[in-house]
Amino acid sequence: MKHLTLLSFLICCFGLETFAGEISGVITSSNGEPLPFASIYVRGTTTGTNANQEGRYTLELDEGDYELVYQYIGYKELIKSVVITSGDLLLNVTLEPESYELSQIVVAADAEDPAYRVIREAIKKRKYYRELVESYNCDVYIKGNQKLLDAPEKILGQEIGDFGGSLDSNRQGIVYLSESVSKLYYERPNTFKEVMISSKVSGNDNGFSFNQARLANFNFYDNKIDIGRPNISPIAQNALLFYEYKLEGVFYDKDGRLINKIAVIPKKELDPVFRGYIYITEDLWNIHSTELYLTKDATKIPVLDTLQLNQVFVPVKEDIWMMLSQTIRFRIKVIGFDVVGYFTGVTSNYEINTDYEKGFFTNEVFTVEKEANKKDTVYWNEFRPIPLTEEERLDYIKKDSLQIVWKSKEYLDSVDRKNNRFKPLSILTGYSYNRSYKKKYLEFEPPLNTLQFNAVQGFNLALQFSYRKEFDDIRSQWFSLEPEIQYGFSDNNFRGKARFTFNFNRTNFTRFYVEGGHIATQYNPNAITPSLNTGYALFGKKNYMKLYEKTFGKAWFRQEVVNGIFLITSLEYANRSALQNTTNYSFRGGRSEVPHNSNHPLDPTNFDLFFEEHQALTFNLSLRFRFNQKYLKYPDRKFIMGSKLPDIWLHYRRGIPVLGGDTDFDRLTFQVRDNLPMGLFGTSRFNVEGGWFLTDAELPFIDLKHFNGNQTIFADTRFYRNAFQLLPYYDYSTGSRFLQAHFEHHFDGFLWNKLPGLKKLGFQVVGGFHYLRTPEQGNYYEANIGIDNIGWKIFRFLRVDFFAGFKPGEPFQHRFLIGLNIPNN
Repeated sequence: MKHLTLLSFLICCFGLETFAGEISGVITSSNGEPLPFASIYVRGTTTGTNANQEGRYTLELDEGDYELVYQYIGYKELIKSVVITSGDLLLNVTLEPESYELSQIVVAADAEDPAYRVIREAIKKRKYYRELVESYNCDVYIKGNQKLLDAPEKILGQEIGDFGGSLDSNRQGIVYLSESVSKLYYERPNTFKEVMISSKVSGNDNGFSFNQARLANFNFYDNKIDIGRPNISPIAQNALLFYEYKLEGVFYDKDGRLINKIAVIPKKELDPVFRGYIYITEDLWNIHSTELYLTKDATKIPVLDTLQLNQVFVPVKEDIWMMLSQTIRFRIKVIGFDVVGYFTGVTSNYEINTDYEKGFFTNEVFTVEKEANKKDTVYWNEFRPIPLTEEERLDYIKKDSLQIVWKSKEYLDSVDRKNNRFKPLSILTGYSYNRSYKKKYLEFEPPLNTLQFNAVQGFNLALQFSYRKEFDDIRSQWFSLEPEIQYGFSDNNFRGKARFTFNFNRTNFTRFYVEGGHIATQYNPNAITPSLNTGYALFGKKNYMKLYEKTFGKAWFRQEVVNGIFLITSLEYANRSALQNTTNYSFRGGRSEVPHNSNHPLDPTNFDLFFEEHQALTFNLSLRFRFNQKYLKYPDRKFIMGSKLPDIWLHYRRGIPVLGGDTDFDRLTFQVRDNLPMGLFGTSRFNVEGGWFLTDAELPFIDLKHFNGNQTIFADTRFYRNAFQLLPYYDYSTGSRFLQAHFEHHFDGFLWNKLPGLKKLGFQVVGGFHYLRTPEQGNYYEANIGIDNIGWKIFRFLRVDFFAGFKPGEPFQHRFLIGLNIPNN
């Protein structure tokens, strides 16, 4: 009893709190408002946590004496001394607003703001702090929460629904909630390895969180922070060209360090820059904390309203300060949806300057442990450093219950019964029949979508079906059957084909298909799209599509052999025959005597059959080499992150004179392509391809090397790096050596944003150069300058270019081109 009394006396004298196990409480301001995402850490360490949105926190500590630091940007630090013995304790704290002093700083009316002195000193020390820590490892907890504040009930007449029960009657609710615990390893200058130990996603016990600590490594000691596009750090080497600064005040932390609060103000509204506040420690000139945000104008992300980035750093030893917490808050508004969300992370247990064994860092930059998504509630209650809000707790309960319903046969069958109802208009609009519980899906494509016109077949219509069977929940293994029947109303000919595809996995992307049929196809499949040819043929009587008939069987296989080496191979046997025009019809002249261009690919006035019927057995092999390819490894799938090095392709094509095959040739092609980020100046892209025919004993026109041309005023911008926009489709086709090169630079607003009165339109300048050479035709050059990102808000599908083409000895060519920005599937 005597010892207990003495202990109690000492506690009272020194103002210590005594408890063991879990510390929890609420952090509020002096007026009682909770302080969301406030930081709590053990003084002198990086052991700590964040409060949640409601200001509630929990922190587990072993027995011992501690000083807890409570910190929130804009408020005075509070230090609580505690002795850990046994038991849990509720410890609520109140933080007072920070008092910013300016009275000691005298500034003349025409003098420079004192903030500039601080920023210049911070810029001088930027490289020092960026390179100070050679390596480290740490533990990272991240929680992500996205909530709909409003959602339309319909889009284009289609019901949106309630997102599987996520939305309440006010069209509000959490649509994504996840947590993760990872181990993060780092080595300078920018090498990371992350291992996700545990993951939880609300409503999906088989899912894995999108949270990745390395992707949230927003380091303001770097000159640029990539969010949408490279954004200039407030202490970048050239920051004074982009920002104005204002000293809002100074304050002292509990260790007597003077902290400068500096307002960061963009000089130009549309520049890639931050707004808000950065806190710099006097004399050390390091970042104490940040309260910065970006707008959609800065990031060029149309759907983004704002993105706020709050960081808190704590001293580990000497002048080494490490990030304790980071909270990213954002708001997105798009076509009636209003979404707010955040990702908040707590980083702890740093080990500084770790000596990693050789080979520790590999191209596998992110790994998810096999049982990461199988942790139970007991685990999360024990290891979750940031408490759930009441809304989050209820979301887990509700969606875990709904998940059982969503996966049940009764529920899936009821949904299918509703969606599988056949309506008379389904004959025109398409129809799908699903058996979701058994993962079987049947779809009938709308026939009107397939209605096309060309001078060989006239109007032609196709019936397309697809059947798909999946074998797992993540759609990694499946097979599909896709039959198609086509009829040409002018040549009165039925044609068709069918393909059977089997997808083996999503770890090395193994896929196989067999295909066969009787079809009309282009000499160069990429020459012109059927829809574009339909328009030109019907309205302008210019039929650019050149077709031949093929009865064929084909087997195709792909697989990633090892990381970075991708193989695609195929073998096809085909009977090929020439086709002729069968109609002169167009909207301009009906069935006039004025003919369409002939089906001859080289002479539009020659209406004879272009070649004699023959058979061909062709083998294709393509290898893509992507050195130093980074990737993410999940237990049942792999995600490719790409490489800083170019893609190198090797293509080999062989015409084999066996089994009745009438072709005998070998073609070898090398290709190099890459994207080159140029920071604020935009992005360059190039594609260089060269090759030759090793043998050409029997080389039909079909098997020549064809180049992508364009004789229309429309183009698909996805193929600008692989096409010549003023070149006739088959003029440069060759059976000899060839070289083509394409270069394009996208300025990403660098030039357009400097145009007064126009910069708010959000357009972007782009330019390019293209070169082609064959022995038969010599050199051909193209150059273009254009405006991209044309449109309104998120609807920016247009691009306009002026193209100029030149071939020595021939007249100069030029044309304006309308480009369509079509998203990749």
